[in-house]
Amino acid sequence: MGSAKRDLKKDFQKLIVQLESMILTGVFQPRERLVELKLSEELGVSRFWIRDAFKILETKGLIKVIPYKGAVVCDLDEQEIEQIFEVRQELDALATRKAAQNVKKADLNFLKRMAQQFEKSVRRADFGEMISTNENFHDYIYELSRNQTLIQMVNQLKTRGHILRYYAWSSLDAIKRIQREHRLLIKGLEKKDFKLLDDLARRHISYSKDSYLMHLKAKKANSLNPAR
Repeated sequence: MGSAKRDLKKDFQKLIVQLESMILTGVFQPRERLVELKLSEELGVSRFWIRDAFKILETKGLIKVIPYKGAVVCDLDEQEIEQIFEVRQELDALATRKAAQNVKKADLNFLKRMAQQFEKSVRRADFGEMISTNENFHDYIYELSRNQTLIQMVNQLKTRGHILRYYAWSSLDAIKRIQREHRLLIKGLEKKDFKLLDDLARRHISYSKDSYLMHLKAKKANSLNPAR
């Protein structure tokens, strides 16, 4: 019986990860309603599991459960986005400073290989690989901070701001800047140039925020001036 319970618990965790991934990768869009019955049929699980999973996803800030209406994927307004990134910038700056204190030659070589991989994905215009390689590059730097509380806080804020994830990649200029800044981050870590690292950490994460805010402003302008 013990193993059956462990299997059920593992299966439930897989369900949560699956639903979370579907939200983070844009399968479900902001403000989209999530229907218990439909999801239970599509994913082959009970409605009770879907309902319990919704409760956990709500605590992560990914969905909001509205009484008598059901669950919807969370959206963010301009003020929430600014607040999230205000904190993210400080945490990222702290993470890169601490990483510079701990980085070793093998770490720098690994980051250089990842930067090269990113550059190859840019040449191939492989956006999926660009995004995953960029995330792996920065996750490695977070790990170098050796501060699990800091890493957890960054990941929580990244999850809250998931709807901004793809917006930096809509601009070729932003992609080229990200590519250059990978090399500069490695240089800053190697030289322990804390001023450079602070500047890069704050600037590097701003591209997705700025692109999304431009999208929101354009959307708002279009709603105020609908095509005749």
